[in-house]
Parts: sequence; C-alpha cells; structure tokens
Amino acid sequence: MSETLPRAHPRRVFAHVRSAALLLAVTCAGSSAMAGPAPSFDPITFFTGATESSGSLKQAFSSAKATHVTGYGAFRGSGAFVLDQTMTIAGDKPQSRQWQLHQISPGHFGGTISDGKGPVTIDVAGNRLLIAYTMTNGLKVSSMLTIDPGGRSGHNVSTVRKWGMTAATLSETIAKR
Repeated sequence: MSETLPRAHPRRVFAHVRSAALLLAVTCAGSSAMAGPAPSFDPITFFTGATESSGSLKQAFSSAKATHVTGYGAFRGSGAFVLDQTMTIAGDKPQSRQWQLHQISPGHFGGTISDGKGPVTIDVAGNRLLIAYTMTNGLKVSSMLTIDPGGRSGHNVSTVRKWGMTAATLSETIAKR
C-alpha cells in the first residue's frame, strides 16, 4: 500500500520559495544595517591630532616584543600633512620618525617616511589603508590598517620582508586621543 501525497501547485511552491528568499534577504539586510556600513578610511582625518598605539612586534628567530607609538599629525606650511611619531619597542630606546604625505588622487596618497628610502604609497580600499614603502636598510614594509566602526580606532598589521621572506610582523591597535 503506497500512499500518494497531494502535489502542490507550482505557483504555490514558487510562492513559498519566494517568501523564504524574501525573509532571508530581509534578515540579512537587517543584521548588516544594524552593524552599519563600513566607514571609508580617510588617513588625514584619522591621523590629524594625537594618536597612540600599542601592539606586538615579532621578529624572525626572536620572542615577541611589546610596542608603543605616540603620534601627532597636522598640515604644515608646505601644504604637506606631517605625522610625527615616537616608537618604543620593549628593551630599546625610543625612536622618532616623520611621515610627510599628500593626496595624489581620490583614495591615493604618496609621500615619504624618515626611516625609509624612496616613496611611501597609501591606497584606500573602503575601511582599509594599504601602505607600502622600503626602509633604509632595504627591508620592504607592507601594512594593512583597518578602521573600526566609529572611526576613532583601527587595527594595523604590518609585514616586513627581505628577499621575499617575512623578517618581522607588527600587530597593533591605533586610537585617536
């Protein structure tokens, strides 16, 4: 004895699928709307005034060391945006460095850093900054700085490479003071 189930009309099946899809879309849209859109990263706005970061530097074949950086950014008479930073790595003397940046086009910045050789490039990708430069000793630095919702803090991960191999990584949280 086999029972046959009543077959649903194709329009009714389609209506249920459409309702389920609509419910899923509204639920997903609601959750992302509650989180808010990811802010666009404006490095000049973020680094204007005082900033402070703390993190960890892991060099190849060494233990991780705590880092602390204070910074102050402002436009100078030359029209360039200047960011002065003092970086302290646990066990080492504090070191000062200076970034000089200018906007090349929307979402693209260039400039220099005092402990680098050649240009610094900074590209905005939504809520992220992609930073690249070469240090005076030839090490290549690439950083991805992601701004948090609210725009008052962000997380930076920098990778330092020599001959294509990772020599060090820095992970830090940067906040406006």
